[in-house]
Amino acid sequence: MSEPERKFTPKEGAADPYATRLVAELPHDRGILTCHYDPAAPFLFAGARDYLLHRWDLSKEPVVEPPADPKKKPKTPPVPVAPADSRTELAGHDSWVAGISLFEDGQRMATGDFVGRAILWSDRAGTPKPHFAWEAHKGSIRKVSASPDGELLATAGNDGAVRLWQTNGEGKLVHELLGHDCHVYHVAFHPDGKSLVSADLKGRLKHWDAKTGKLIRELDASLLHTYSVKYEVDVGGIRGMNFNADGSKLCCAGATGEDKGIAHSGDARVLLFDWESGKLEKALRPEKKEVCTAWGVQFHPNGFIVASGGSRTGGFLWFWKPDDEVAFHMLRFKQRAPGFDVDLSPDGKTLAVANHDGAIRLYEMAEAAPETPESEKQDA
Repeated sequence: MSEPERKFTPKEGAADPYATRLVAELPHDRGILTCHYDPAAPFLFAGARDYLLHRWDLSKEPVVEPPADPKKKPKTPPVPVAPADSRTELAGHDSWVAGISLFEDGQRMATGDFVGRAILWSDRAGTPKPHFAWEAHKGSIRKVSASPDGELLATAGNDGAVRLWQTNGEGKLVHELLGHDCHVYHVAFHPDGKSLVSADLKGRLKHWDAKTGKLIRELDASLLHTYSVKYEVDVGGIRGMNFNADGSKLCCAGATGEDKGIAHSGDARVLLFDWESGKLEKALRPEKKEVCTAWGVQFHPNGFIVASGGSRTGGFLWFWKPDDEVAFHMLRFKQRAPGFDVDLSPDGKTLAVANHDGAIRLYEMAEAAPETPESEKQDA
């Protein structure tokens, strides 16, 4: 039987999305909201539905737990699990931690929680401890983002505000960026450090000058928003957002504006924008219709885009070529739990997915094999 046609061909030795497989689980007893690899150390940080910041030491090899009943052979091979002593629990918050940003200096990090408290941490590679904490928002902080030079921290929250803070001293407010009239779900510095972009529930993107705090322009991602007539509330919004490495492209994750109710606003979508022009280039979609949301999105250096998502009926990883609206590959999770966030390991080979059911799962993309010459294909 011939193999199905591949719509994406990775270079030899590069990460192969078609060879993505679950290789380890980092268990927790609460739903995971966000996860981030540390590019400077073998750690993975996560925020969950508890009052803690979690750090897993990935240098400690996952282990295969013995079966509950040794006499019964499992239907599928067990998944290795991170040992209990690989996780460090860091206290300091009073609610769920949804925002995490790791500074490029390799030592500091910032977090934000659902009661509006922001914390700047030091010594993240050693024994992390809160350097200082402050009340940054009235209500939930959704995301935080450190500037590339580490001098500023942006926070975004349910109070409709975006705020810029100094990271030296005691977190002095530099700018309050107003203009959103609803929950602000995301905030991110452009890789050049000069611009900041914020994204809200109604699918509006605002581009700010990070130095002056002035609004430069707005981008339209309203495809990811709808108004639910049944529940009389706004539904959807920009749930995930990321720049590519050089800042020329911006992706926003969410769902189309079909009125499916509060939890499921329609079909998963990832909007791809050209940053210079602000033009929407593509609305990336799964091959098959799924009533669910795309929550996290990443640009892979090998030229594809990956997003995590799902709903109560299941979870997925989708893979796209930037020039093709339809996903070339999809991985359905074995567990019925959506992926709320996805991050890419520093070497580009592994995807960490923050799952609703209380685990971070690591999916490895095996290296692509050499392409078979046409002559050998014909001989076969």
